Amino acid sequence: MSDPFSTLGLPARFDLSDTDIERAYFERSRAVHPDRVAAGTAAERVAALTASRAVNDAYQAVRRPHRRAEALLALAGERIAEHERLPAAMIEEVLALREQLAEAKHAGDLGAITAMRAAMEARRSAIVNEFAPLFAAARATDAAAGPGGAESALSAVKARLISLRYVDRYLEECDAALDAADHADA
Repeated sequence: MSDPFSTLGLPARFDLSDTDIERAYFERSRAVHPDRVAAGTAAERVAALTASRAVNDAYQAVRRPHRRAEALLALAGERIAEHERLPAAMIEEVLALREQLAEAKHAGDLGAITAMRAAMEARRSAIVNEFAPLFAAARATDAAAGPGGAESALSAVKARLISLRYVDRYLEECDAALDAADHADA
């Protein structure tokens, strides 16, 4: 994986402001935009398209907090596999929540589905809000203990990102149920 932070000229940190991310993206986009070499050689146009795509991909990787956290983990050598396992307690909780959602869908209880979605959205926000302090702790630990000292905080980030995937899937299920109800009413 290339470093999306370097591509945008940003420091590899979680605590970047939306303004800084947007500014870096637009500055880099302007600098490498294919229109700047429209009259150039084929190789120059291809290089500009490649650079423009890299800037767009980097922006997608850092503009959303959970994607930024994933990018920082990848830079630290931590990868999240497609089918990472959750702790057993969380698996049981997710199954129970999905069962409740299925019952509400079957009953056509849009109020319950909306409430479940709101509760899960609040949970999602709480998880995302944990990233900044965890990355700050990793940075502080790494500075104090040297390379490898931040492993515990990064493991905690990874665990939350894995949980976030399940939360996002649950939210998708809620949205699908609400969309299906909207289409049924139409």
